[in-house]
Amino acid sequence: MARRSKRDERDERDVTVDEAPGRPEGGRFEATVHPGERDVALAQVSDLDLDRIPDPQGGVRVVVTAEELAELVRRGYEVRVFRTVPIEPLDPSLIQSDEDAKRWLDERVAGIPREEEG
Repeated sequence: MARRSKRDERDERDVTVDEAPGRPEGGRFEATVHPGERDVALAQVSDLDLDRIPDPQGGVRVVVTAEELAELVRRGYEVRVFRTVPIEPLDPSLIQSDEDAKRWLDERVAGIPREEEG
């Protein structure tokens, strides 16, 4: 079993989130993940099944819970937290119908040659 350093213990304490009175439990954080001192491969972030997209500055942008953030740090990643993300219902105006989504996709692929099914 690997020996834990004082720094590892301190890093884990730093990412613990105390729930303040009146604050909703289970808050999430917008952050970017970077290889860190141990140069951990960013491709392995996918193993955690997190909501993620590539970050323009070379990292991986994620929306994570405090527990997921702590797990990333334990695995050796450098995690930069930018803001909290409130947990609330999705704004209904942001939801597209299936027909609208199909129409949008058809507009994007129009004119692209494709092999017809036979």
